[in-house]
Amino acid sequence: MDERYKFKIFGIHDGRFLVLHSTALVFIGLSVLCAGLVIATSIRNKRNVNFFFGWSKCERFAIYMAVCDIMLHLVHCTDHIHMLIVHGHVHPINLCEFYGFVLYEFTIAQTSLVFIIATNAFLLIKFKCNLNYGARDWRIISVALGVPFIICVFLASYKQLGPTGTYCGIVGEKVVTFISTLPVLLVLIFSTMLYILTWKHIKIEGKKVTASLRNHKSSSQRSARAAKNMSLFVAAYFIQWWALPLHGVWQLVDNTPFEVLELLAIFTNMGGILNGGVYLIIKKSRIAKVKCISHEKDGSVNNTSPTSNQTQCS
Repeated sequence: MDERYKFKIFGIHDGRFLVLHSTALVFIGLSVLCAGLVIATSIRNKRNVNFFFGWSKCERFAIYMAVCDIMLHLVHCTDHIHMLIVHGHVHPINLCEFYGFVLYEFTIAQTSLVFIIATNAFLLIKFKCNLNYGARDWRIISVALGVPFIICVFLASYKQLGPTGTYCGIVGEKVVTFISTLPVLLVLIFSTMLYILTWKHIKIEGKKVTASLRNHKSSSQRSARAAKNMSLFVAAYFIQWWALPLHGVWQLVDNTPFEVLELLAIFTNMGGILNGGVYLIIKKSRIAKVKCISHEKDGSVNNTSPTSNQTQCS
């Protein structure tokens, strides 16, 4: 038997095995449903609009996050169901490696997206600098999918993907710390710092805007609205992944208690639900923006800047 199967199945003898995997499956199902609704609703509402040139950044972010959620949770769902059926580890090892590969790929893809979103929001509100993601967003897509793919290839080559006792993922405490726990923890810290700074500057900018500077006010409002909406993805990411670093650090010290694993099963599988909530807020903000524009059309037709479609995120 492969040495990676040395990990014991968590909760197999005390009844917590079923509770843990059932909890994960419930939230996975809800996340997949919400992510699917986000994609379906977005496409239906904009079926006659070019995706890359007619959609705002936040609308495209919502689609990218939803796709990551579906890919991540569908494979993770299969992983949990497989373990429930066999009441043990996933066999053969190649199938478990595949589950771990996809799981890490789209987890880090979301991590990369959120960090880029947080950076974009901060630069937009602080320096009025709007990041260019390249034609058809090739730069952000290349980073989000390319970096974790390369890491996964190395992990698979050195047999660092396999059963962990609760799911298929990265094996080995040190590898988990440096490849999974540390990157997520760093992104959580830096994204949270950028989130706080962004909101701080939004408030500062709001105080500087006066009613006499109408053009400046409109531009400032667009930037603030875009930064606010982008920051929502950061907040959702923090809620979803805060338990993963806790689990990783705890694992270095002692066996992770059931309560922490249960929190991990709940929050890490809420991605689709949280990002679906962000999508609803963005949609509501966009409706408010349309109403605002309709009120401003009386004598301010040329008030919209040529880059508003690129900076607008609501």
